[in-house]
Amino acid sequence: MRALCISLVATGAIIMLFSIFKYCKALINLKASMKSKRLFGDWIYAVCLIMMLFFLVGYVICLAGFTTQDAPDMQDLLIACIFFCGAIFVFAMIVMIRRMFSAMIENSNLTVAREVAEQSNKAKSDFLSNMSHEIRTPMNAILGITEIQLLGETLDPGVKEAFDKIYTSGDMLLGIINDILDLSKIEAGKLELIIDKYDVASLINDTAQLNMMRIAGKPIKFELNASEDIPSALEGDELRVKQILNNLLSNAFKYTAEGTVRLSVYPEAGSDPGHITLVLCVSDTGQGMTQEQIGKLFDEYSQFNLEANKTTEGTGLGMSITRNLIHMMDGSINVESEPGKGSVFTVRLTQRLTGSEVLGRDLAENLEKFNVAGTMQMKRVQITREYMPYGKVLVVDDVETNIYVAKGLMAPYGLEVDAADSGYAAIDIVKQGREYDIVFMDHMMPKLDGIETTKIIRELGYASPIVALTANAIAGQAEVFFESGFDDFISKPIDIRQLNIVLNRLIRDKQPPEVLEAARSQKAGAEAAQAPLADKGKPEVDPMIAGIFARDAERSLAVLREICDQGAYDRQEDLRTYIINTHGMKSALANVGETGLSEHAARLEAAGREGDVALMQDETPAFLVALRAFVDAIAPKPDDSGRDDSGEPTEEALEFLSSKLRTIRSACEEYDEVTAETALSQLRDNAWPRQTRELLEVIAEHLLHSDFDEVVKAVDEHIY
Repeated sequence: MRALCISLVATGAIIMLFSIFKYCKALINLKASMKSKRLFGDWIYAVCLIMMLFFLVGYVICLAGFTTQDAPDMQDLLIACIFFCGAIFVFAMIVMIRRMFSAMIENSNLTVAREVAEQSNKAKSDFLSNMSHEIRTPMNAILGITEIQLLGETLDPGVKEAFDKIYTSGDMLLGIINDILDLSKIEAGKLELIIDKYDVASLINDTAQLNMMRIAGKPIKFELNASEDIPSALEGDELRVKQILNNLLSNAFKYTAEGTVRLSVYPEAGSDPGHITLVLCVSDTGQGMTQEQIGKLFDEYSQFNLEANKTTEGTGLGMSITRNLIHMMDGSINVESEPGKGSVFTVRLTQRLTGSEVLGRDLAENLEKFNVAGTMQMKRVQITREYMPYGKVLVVDDVETNIYVAKGLMAPYGLEVDAADSGYAAIDIVKQGREYDIVFMDHMMPKLDGIETTKIIRELGYASPIVALTANAIAGQAEVFFESGFDDFISKPIDIRQLNIVLNRLIRDKQPPEVLEAARSQKAGAEAAQAPLADKGKPEVDPMIAGIFARDAERSLAVLREICDQGAYDRQEDLRTYIINTHGMKSALANVGETGLSEHAARLEAAGREGDVALMQDETPAFLVALRAFVDAIAPKPDDSGRDDSGEPTEEALEFLSSKLRTIRSACEEYDEVTAETALSQLRDNAWPRQTRELLEVIAEHLLHSDFDEVVKAVDEHIY
């Protein structure tokens, strides 16, 4: 009996001692993980340990008693069993406590990991913010100053080409910066799609024209296949759809040394009656890829076949961004490729329908010929700058170069532009009581930044618009500006389309009609006065073509002036007449070399087709004033109509006539308008019978409107 009691109590004491050891070890691990300053963390842990030590002392006393006792009875055995069971219970509790501690440690580790991740994301966001500012600030100077120089129309062709290359390279670098920032927005879940109605033909044409420049002298044929059944307008994020297409086409041209790159666009019926699946297919005959390479294609910072493409430009972000954008649009991308034969990328995007109208056969064929009115040009010529001599703005920036760029980009508007080189200087100007239509405020300035400056200016009671100029183009920045008292913001490098929208909205649209009309007349008069000087560097327009143009323009001026005076932009028949005449002027102006007015006419034509009455009312008067001035300048004098000869031409003259007519015919078959007009001008320098003069006038009129088939037909009737 005594041996049994001693065994039970001794075993219990050992178990209790082991439990205390495990408990202390668990507490120490918990302290290390939780980074607590106290040894046992909370006070309750110390109480538990003291109780277990107290129990252990009891075990020792009990064990000593049983050792000295001569004959333990049943009561002693019961006590020994209780001590043993108590040790087992304590051990079980210690096991549970250790598990609890393990869970606490795991939660602590997760908390630490989350904090580390949040700190890492914050550090990354801060880095991207700083990088965006540090890179975009000099980029603003490079692109802005280049833009200003390219606004000049008297540049030497070699100088203009050099500026074009600088602008293109700078824009490419800006694209890389935007890719990195886009990726950061995607990773943070802060990239949002902007859903709006867009013109499908413009999207296809703009993308095709932009990517044609990527051929860069390679023996590559670029083909475009557009289905005539594509809806003419859809709802979606046009910018991101273009980004997807540009990334795919960029890679196709990049990795194709020779052969064909093909873009195919067609619709597929969607499951939802209000939506359609837009299919974008880009194929090439380039290097092709293995299955392993396809598997790594969408990895970030990964470039395809790096060993064979060491000289190929790129960051390896384009395809990763493309896949993420497609997934955001609930779309899909499929890749088929074979080494040495090429690749096929097929993207399917669900877009919302806005109507039942489709492109149609004619427009689809024009797209495939890369022959669509309003072909995309560089950003600098996509807008019409309204003359605003009544406007006054203040530019606040600590970098002198940025002030120079802002002033240069706003020079064509005729604005009065003041400058301040710090937030303190801007506050002083406001305190003097000076007020502006817009204050353009740089975001990042030393000592007193743009946000702090704006808050102080607002506290002074200044209520006029303040627009932020920021190189920190990261997610969430817009909300910060609006909450800080800004009315809008423009990213650096300054996008002149954004600038134009802000100037129109905050200055032009607040003026009464008589002020706008006076400004437009003032500008037209100034341009007419400068026209003789500016035209010295331009090729002369053939007087015969100029005469035909003047007659056509007089008719269009009369029609458009009547519609403008009556304000009849919304009547169906008048609207149709408006579109026909602006369309005709667009082509005719381009053919006589007046690209600026031609672009203005194209803008008005597009407004007519879209039913944008407000834009037509705003811009038609200025267009008519400018067109009137141009017609007066270009119309030939009475003695410029050409020489006539009632006699029979010599055999040598007839051979010369036949040769030049054949040259004109061949040029028109190749759509070479310059060669045709040169030959026509050479014919006009000679004296011809009335019948021949009439033929030349017919040819000139068809050339003016780019009716090449009609020119061929007229020449054939004369020769054959």
